[in-house]
Amino acid sequence: MSDFKGFNLKESENFFFNQGPVNNHILSLKLSNFRNYLSYAADFPKCPIAFIGKNGVGKTNILEAISLMQPGRGIRSARLEDMAYKNCGNFGIHINLMKNREKHEIGSALEINYSKARKVKIDGKFISPLVLTEYLGVISITPLMDKIFIEGSSNRRKFFDRITWVFISTHAKNIKLYEKLVRERNNLLKDNFIDKTWFNNIEKQIVKYGSQIIIDRFKVIKLLNNEINKNNINFPKADMVFKGEIESKYHGSADLELFKESFLQALSDTRSKDACRGITSIGPHRTELEVSYKDKGILANICSTGEQKSLLISIILAVAKSYKNYCNLSPILLLDEVFAHLDNNKKESLSKEIKSLNIQAFMTGTEESDFMTFNENSYIINLDNQNDRRIHDY
Repeated sequence: MSDFKGFNLKESENFFFNQGPVNNHILSLKLSNFRNYLSYAADFPKCPIAFIGKNGVGKTNILEAISLMQPGRGIRSARLEDMAYKNCGNFGIHINLMKNREKHEIGSALEINYSKARKVKIDGKFISPLVLTEYLGVISITPLMDKIFIEGSSNRRKFFDRITWVFISTHAKNIKLYEKLVRERNNLLKDNFIDKTWFNNIEKQIVKYGSQIIIDRFKVIKLLNNEINKNNINFPKADMVFKGEIESKYHGSADLELFKESFLQALSDTRSKDACRGITSIGPHRTELEVSYKDKGILANICSTGEQKSLLISIILAVAKSYKNYCNLSPILLLDEVFAHLDNNKKESLSKEIKSLNIQAFMTGTEESDFMTFNENSYIINLDNQNDRRIHDY
């Protein structure tokens, strides 16, 4: 048995789940040939779980594996082949998930000799990774997100789209189809293609999927802003708005069909201009997500580093709370090296929020003391301890 610190599985289940049903949680995780793990296996309670250990021991790798239970390339956005142990070209991730009191087996694997795409199975049947959001919602904060408010608009769009498909499972598929259509239009523009019928057909499809992307984004941003406004937590209130030409058209139109006609006309009108640059200049792929520190009335990009981190936490907590209410499911929260950069007051506040959410959270840190604000109500796995690593190889 592993030398886990904190109370045991049975005690943790009684503490958290006698307070009310929590519908989604990961029972176990198995890895093979993933990152620095030749093999790893662990059973998890339904309470907050912290992985601690020296830098490079593999804490974030475990969170990355869990994040691959969603569409996309995980919390690092890395190439799949780079995730394989010692560049062996294949890996496997398997979880047992409890959803609405029903157990599901979910696996994700890469076999580079057969395909560069990862394969996903649920209960023994192959599915598209886009379907994963119908089973669980994974919400994360990582060090890579620390500069989200000062980086380019593309990263903020991706950040918000990952949030949106947690709420609306079709959003990931719509994004994929929309981006493919925009690339096709761009290629036609670069090749000086002149067949108007071909352009019209592609642009109608762009409007179809692009409009739905906009609608879903606006639904989710409204949910989050409402949740942030009604919360009284020890983190700054963020205010989020979408800026852009297509968003102005959407705001100004009470008639959805009229908006779609306007969107389609704008694509037609910009063909000549877009052809000179080889791009599509209007659409949800150009959206800017603008975030402000509400109480101070200043944009997030000019806030201090600490304020930006706190604003990000405020948004993610709102996502978790909104998801639980909107989808009637508990999200899985991934917090990579978050507590280490907070003062004691903020650590206490974040611990309190996680406990009140009554959800399963996976966290990382170098020191056990980072998680003392949970008191006994957490489950700490020390990866410096060989027993806790299970089979762990470098």
